[in-house]
Amino acid sequence: MVEEAFVTSVVGSFPRPKWLIEAFELFNKGKMDKDEYEEYVNDAVKLTVKEEELAGVEVLTDGEQRRTSFVAFVGQKIPGFKVMHISEINPQGIEIMKRYKAQLTYYRPVAVGPIEDKPFTVDEASFTLSITNRRVKVTIPSPYLIMWEAWHVKYSKDHYKEPEELAEQYSKLVRNEIIRLRDIGVHFVQLDEPMLGDLVEASENEPDRYRKVLQELNGQKYRGFKNELSLARDLVNETIKGIDGVRIGMHMDRWPNPDSPYYGVGYEKLAPEVVDIKVKQYVLEYASPGSGDPAKFAQLLPQEKEIGLGVVEVRGNRIEEPSEIVNRAERVLKVLDPTRVWLNPDCGFGVGMFRKYSRRIAFMKLHSMAEAAKILRSRYLK
Repeated sequence: MVEEAFVTSVVGSFPRPKWLIEAFELFNKGKMDKDEYEEYVNDAVKLTVKEEELAGVEVLTDGEQRRTSFVAFVGQKIPGFKVMHISEINPQGIEIMKRYKAQLTYYRPVAVGPIEDKPFTVDEASFTLSITNRRVKVTIPSPYLIMWEAWHVKYSKDHYKEPEELAEQYSKLVRNEIIRLRDIGVHFVQLDEPMLGDLVEASENEPDRYRKVLQELNGQKYRGFKNELSLARDLVNETIKGIDGVRIGMHMDRWPNPDSPYYGVGYEKLAPEVVDIKVKQYVLEYASPGSGDPAKFAQLLPQEKEIGLGVVEVRGNRIEEPSEIVNRAERVLKVLDPTRVWLNPDCGFGVGMFRKYSRRIAFMKLHSMAEAAKILRSRYLK
């Protein structure tokens, strides 16, 4: 079917309106009650969903308008986690990030007790499903990501002696949540896995810059390139094993610095382990400079798997022309059938509540992407 080739989607977040950030700050200081704040959030979700619809996005999200960041929100929703500012975790936290040229969100989840199973995205999804007739995607931090982000030698060790124990427990929660989301009609569940994508910048004995930061922040130790890959693969596979009736994808980041020795190297470096992950779709960043050639990774994929191809950048203010996006998408069409290629931005436009990015530019980028999808369908579908 025509509409099932070059499907347009988003990775997750959309910039928050200024008035939502102001409301959050008041709520966080106890100067706004919960019901009033909830009205602001619901209005922001309605606005974001309508903008995605008007831009032409076919599988949409709520823009993560309710979340402090794409990962920190689990600290607000799941008992056993606590959201902490990076300077609270380590007074030198911001300086450590600058030293390694690694940008992380300032508010972070930390495991401070035994984590408990409870719905943590179902409320978001239910509201989004109630205001749109289009297919809905929900994003969830992956167990491997949470292991690196949330296990802290000081705060977590009494409850989870090793980081892997936290990851295994959290994977059970995620599995239950995916089933709950499927059962209410969510079309796509995306596991966010930037820590796996960042391994492109690592070697067997030398971690990438993000793990260097988290080692200093949280006291976790790098296991070696192959061991990290295998652990990430096994955690995801155990989480999603046997779940059907919902499309499951995995998003990996790739924001290489120009001075990186791995600039221009792509996700193919993570094979074969990454290809053995049993997700339906890999949601990948390929618009950013230095991300590599998507065809090199695409040709490794089994026939049943898809790529959610990053075709617009989420940094900078330049709005890509549809023709430029078409050219980016065509890089994988020599190895993938059009029905196996989705189009999306590289990453979220607002991965943290306080990330400043123009909603107007984000909208125009999505609109260009939707126009590019029309051109591609006319060109490749007969």
